Amino acid sequence: MTTTIAPSVLTSVSVWIHNENAGQLAPACGYPAAPEGPPTHDLIQVSINERRSAIRSVDDSTIEIALPILITNEVVAAILFTVHASDDCKIGLERWSRTERDELGLADSAYRGLAHFETISPYVKFPRGSGLPGETWDDRKSRIIARIDQAKAFMRAAGARKEGLRYGLGIPIMATEHELECVLVILSTADFPFQQAMETWLPSEDQTELSLVQSSYAVGISSPQRATVSYGEGIVGQCYASRIPVMMHSAEDDASLVPLFDQGARFALALPIFNGDRLVQVLTLFG
Repeated sequence: MTTTIAPSVLTSVSVWIHNENAGQLAPACGYPAAPEGPPTHDLIQVSINERRSAIRSVDDSTIEIALPILITNEVVAAILFTVHASDDCKIGLERWSRTERDELGLADSAYRGLAHFETISPYVKFPRGSGLPGETWDDRKSRIIARIDQAKAFMRAAGARKEGLRYGLGIPIMATEHELECVLVILSTADFPFQQAMETWLPSEDQTELSLVQSSYAVGISSPQRATVSYGEGIVGQCYASRIPVMMHSAEDDASLVPLFDQGARFALALPIFNGDRLVQVLTLFG
């Protein structure tokens, strides 16, 4: 059982954002440093060219995840996550895509220490609205499950309990406002969390503020205790106002993040989630 705060398994994050003047994606920010040059990395190129997330096992201890940010099928940003999976780490990374029967089937995956999940998941199908992938599809927004081992909505909860999985995150990649391309699912344990905290924020009808809707904080992490942010305020408001990913490495520009950085967060990343050209949600990850 975890008695101290477990560090995130993320070792690096690279973010490229579309530069209108150059007409291409350009390096913007990252952890521990921003990338150098355009996104020539082959996994990022797959995600850009095919307008979908992409997963790859580099070796026994390294996994990479490429995530595009789409506005009406145009890539406006791309993110590359690198995960370090030590020998005793348990983590599951999955891409679920629509099948000919209009269900979600496993299209791509990388598992460490999850033999049961690795065996059963290729045979599992999710109708729209069912399970974490299906609910993410139905909502067309990122979905957080703080305790997948106890959640009725997580159809593989029995397997999650067996494997010690705790945190679940589903991120939709939308081809158009209503058409789903795929769902990226990230599953991790208390001892090896993908992130130390994750939150989803929804804008008000008048778009003057955003409200915290879902959240999950790793064992030992205290929440920042904020429920709303104004348009343009802090990392969440800045992301919503700019419509591009925003990263911070300290609480200097967002005092509400002081508790998270004081508890060991190395970076904060806010991602815009679009349905077509509508920005419907902001997803924040703290690693």
